[in-house]
Amino acid sequence: MAMESAVKLHNPLLLPLLPRPSSLSRPFSFSSSSSSSPRKPLLLRASHHPSPSTPISKALQTISISAAATVAAAAALLLARPHRSPFASLSATTVQSEPQPQTQPQPEFTLPEALADEDKEQALENHLASYPDDVKSLRALMEIKVRFRKLPDAVAVADRLILLEPGDADLPLLRSHFLFYNGDVEVAKEGFEGVLSTDPFVVEAYHGLVMAASKNEDELDGILNRVEEMMEKCKKDNRKVELRDFKLLKAQVKVIQGDYEEALEIYEGLVKEEPRDFRPYLCQGIIYTLLRKKEEAMKQFDKYRRLVPRGHPYAKYFEENMVAMGAMMENKTKASN
Repeated sequence: MAMESAVKLHNPLLLPLLPRPSSLSRPFSFSSSSSSSPRKPLLLRASHHPSPSTPISKALQTISISAAATVAAAAALLLARPHRSPFASLSATTVQSEPQPQTQPQPEFTLPEALADEDKEQALENHLASYPDDVKSLRALMEIKVRFRKLPDAVAVADRLILLEPGDADLPLLRSHFLFYNGDVEVAKEGFEGVLSTDPFVVEAYHGLVMAASKNEDELDGILNRVEEMMEKCKKDNRKVELRDFKLLKAQVKVIQGDYEEALEIYEGLVKEEPRDFRPYLCQGIIYTLLRKKEEAMKQFDKYRRLVPRGHPYAKYFEENMVAMGAMMENKTKASN
């Protein structure tokens, strides 16, 4: 399905869910679950420091901005991890192959820096025809497929990566997001539920379910109940980081439901808990914009700008989406006159 059709499924009131830092990182990989330590979520990181793009955030970057602009959304889904993306940078000249148990050695694969993206896609596909288990080249190809809106192809590459790296707990989540953005909502929901069956504390999977159910009030209520149950479990287990993430997600659901007052109360509470976290200010600013309280919105956006680190990968999303928000409000004003 074309991206334009998929975007129609995307609720325009979904607010940004931005990254927090993690002490665990390794380049060119997703983090895997560990029996000795809890899984580090991909999104909603409560970071006050710059974080480079991550596998899902970079893969969905173009889709996120495009979707927000098309439906005049405040922000689209932003999944992030504090280390740099495991995708090989397409501007880099070299994609090195991870060692894989196979019959033939995998050579270092070089992409000419000046090569056009279309040519890079073809070059990667030609290379993978001979070396189908080259994980890093597969990741680079997946990024290009998403950039070109070839989401079914991106799903196929994700499937291949899941076979090669079955211990990577984040790949199924990434695959489900691709399916959602391609309009395969029911299949995506099955994927999110599968992630939660393995780890019920994965906030990103609940966020995916929220996106998929954003136009179904009864279904959304059910997900909200599950989120609130997880909040209680977090309190009981003293999982403060996850609790904060679930609070942010609950506030987002309230915005989707049109309950701006309760959403603002949640964000205000989060500010009191951690005043240096820029996310609640951004979300409050967007809500006040929706309420046409321009002065209060500007106050919140000013606080956001003071706190968001210079060069943070999501600063540009704010600017892009606020332009879309302004267009939406202008159109609503014209329609009401």
